[in-house]
Amino acid sequence: MLDRGALLASYADHIAHLGRACSRILIEDGWDAVVLLSGRAASVNPFDDQHHRLSPTPAFAHWLPLVEPDAAVVVMPGARPRLVRTVVDDFWEGPLPQESDHFWGELEQVEVADPARLFDHVPAGRIAVVTRDPADVPRGEVNPPALVRALDQLRTRKTDYELTCIAEATRRAVRGHRKIRDTFLAGDHSELALHLAYLDASGQDDAETPYKNIVALGRHAAVLHHVAYQRTGAGTSHTSLLVDAGARCLGYASDITRTWARGRTGLFGQLVARLDRLQQDVCALIRPGLAYEALHDRSHELLADALIELGIAGGTGRGTAEALVARGVTRALFPHGLGHSLGVVVHDVGMREQAPRPDNRFLRNTSTIEVGQVFTIEPGCYFIDALLAPLRGDDRAGLVDWAAIDALHPYGGVRIEDDVAVTAGGVRNFTRDAFAAGQE
Repeated sequence: MLDRGALLASYADHIAHLGRACSRILIEDGWDAVVLLSGRAASVNPFDDQHHRLSPTPAFAHWLPLVEPDAAVVVMPGARPRLVRTVVDDFWEGPLPQESDHFWGELEQVEVADPARLFDHVPAGRIAVVTRDPADVPRGEVNPPALVRALDQLRTRKTDYELTCIAEATRRAVRGHRKIRDTFLAGDHSELALHLAYLDASGQDDAETPYKNIVALGRHAAVLHHVAYQRTGAGTSHTSLLVDAGARCLGYASDITRTWARGRTGLFGQLVARLDRLQQDVCALIRPGLAYEALHDRSHELLADALIELGIAGGTGRGTAEALVARGVTRALFPHGLGHSLGVVVHDVGMREQAPRPDNRFLRNTSTIEVGQVFTIEPGCYFIDALLAPLRGDDRAGLVDWAAIDALHPYGGVRIEDDVAVTAGGVRNFTRDAFAAGQE
């Protein structure tokens, strides 16, 4: 449970930090104010009067956990930040319940009855507007690139308030992961049933999750973003489950993946255990000053060692660990990036200021690791037909034990993902801490 007193104090510090940082950015670039718009309710389709649940502009969500359309945070150098809300008496839909009231006192508040009047409470001068919905902004420069980049960068170094929110989001997700694991191990259930068990245990409905849960039985784990849940069970006691699912707390997200084996899965069960150890080895290497891309490269070297150890690829007569990396074998089995920035956006953008090397094209974090960053570490090993076929068909085929691959193929793949923070005292692993604490 969140401690309201501690939350009030840390949120006040968070707002003070954002105020100082944003004032500095605005003054340096010559802005009189920035207007951070929450966004407008998006129609499900033009032939329907329903709307999606709002996903606020990240720069707005960085200031407060208010999921309301047509709201704005107005930041002016040296002045108290102002929250302008559009408040209407809507008998069709009630407002979303607020998880906490800790944030109301830190911003000056103004209410309007019409979103067209929001800008009545924006000062004159050189105004920047940051919004996910740029149409119909009455004045100001919309989404100026340099300012947007600066605000993205600001989100990459977390305050104590943000760390508290992410830790609680992780605890909620871990409750769901425990439930889905226990349900899976107890018997035959469909992916849909497992997904619903996760939602119930983590205290969320589908629209509240930070992303659509990936719940993949057996071969479906070879689809990295499998969300087309099957409605029947796997039909066998010998199978696997990969779950990538998170939770939210006050707008902040967690993002956790676990893989489990059920029954006599042989080599696959060994691979799950080995990938779990590999993932922890990668976490132990995190330190300020290290390039995240170097950490990604090291994870491929460690995967090559694991493949040789388990007899899946390389080894006597099949080549060295260096050859498995250099010839692209590890990238065929581990095609995605090691991780990404995490906060009010699950795949946040401020840590990919430069493109990765071409062989790491899916890597979402190319930053130099710094104190204050929060990101995921999520190595994997998959058996994807479209990526295995080139290995079978060229001169690299001899690097791989295809009998081992064929034995692993029905299980789809493995991914293990933790959320970690880089602190002055070392690495804080939210995910392992929550599992170890036994939160229920």
